[in-house]
Amino acid sequence: MKKKILLSLIFCNFSLENIQSLKEISPSLKASPLNFYCKSSSLRQGVDNQIRWKISERIATDCVQPQKAQLQEKHSLVMLAHSWRERQEIAGWWMSEKLDGIRAYWNGEELLSRNGNTIHAPYWFTKGFPDFALDGELWVGREQFAKTLSIVSKDLPGEQWTQVRYMVFDAPERVGTFEERFLFLSHHIQEKSGSYLQLVQQRRCWGTKHLEKELAAVIRKKGEGLMLRKPHSQYEYKRSYALLKVKGFREGEALVLQYIPGKGKHEGRMGSLLVSLASGVHFAIGTGFSDQERNEPPVIGSKIKFRYQNLTRRGKPRFATFLSLVE
Repeated sequence: MKKKILLSLIFCNFSLENIQSLKEISPSLKASPLNFYCKSSSLRQGVDNQIRWKISERIATDCVQPQKAQLQEKHSLVMLAHSWRERQEIAGWWMSEKLDGIRAYWNGEELLSRNGNTIHAPYWFTKGFPDFALDGELWVGREQFAKTLSIVSKDLPGEQWTQVRYMVFDAPERVGTFEERFLFLSHHIQEKSGSYLQLVQQRRCWGTKHLEKELAAVIRKKGEGLMLRKPHSQYEYKRSYALLKVKGFREGEALVLQYIPGKGKHEGRMGSLLVSLASGVHFAIGTGFSDQERNEPPVIGSKIKFRYQNLTRRGKPRFATFLSLVE
């Protein structure tokens, strides 16, 4: 079998000043979404002083056939994130947009929810997917969570699946650091993926100010927030501090008390929900519902998840938007 060259990241003795990007090492990887650009010295504070590289040969089968990671005790089917706290140093971490979709695990044969339930995707959607595990998000677009849920939760999938993309951000069973796993995905998906399989872009975060700037840009585009991944981290089947979420909005849960009738275009169906927080504060939520959810609103006494910006002095959520039922 003809050999191919795969560039992999291993530790050597080169400083950040000696490396600008992987493009200088191999033009063949110039399209890789993994961004290794080094910034000015002021932006590199907090980044490892010694990030080292080495180029090694691997045969083609190593590129295509994933090495199995050592078995871990699985507390979760997928790696889950903690929330980022402002005092936590994140210079040098990898940063990507947080997608407001449905988490999905590809086990090489079928798509599963984070709880292990089968997601009934059409055969043509997963045609061309690899025979090894992927971790990602089924996503229609920004502010389209309800639509995404409606499409992917059906037992009999339809043509609406053409609007969905499987956005991949990790290869759980692949041996190595996040950088090595991502380079493997970049190589594989670029050459062999179908149109429904896409790799989530990753960029270096150079500190809190950089994070805030990127977060503001995502929020302006109606995005949900950012995800941060610790450099050189392993994949863990649990909630891990190597994976952090940064949201422009907060999330909360509330108890449904009653329906408020709709007016205008919503006349004859639910207009908003009167809900209660655990603190006893009552407020109404009237946005974020699909037409189907207005016709068949959450049952009184059930719990819902909602998004909001902050709290008023009286403890009421500002700009509350319905997200989903609490499972």
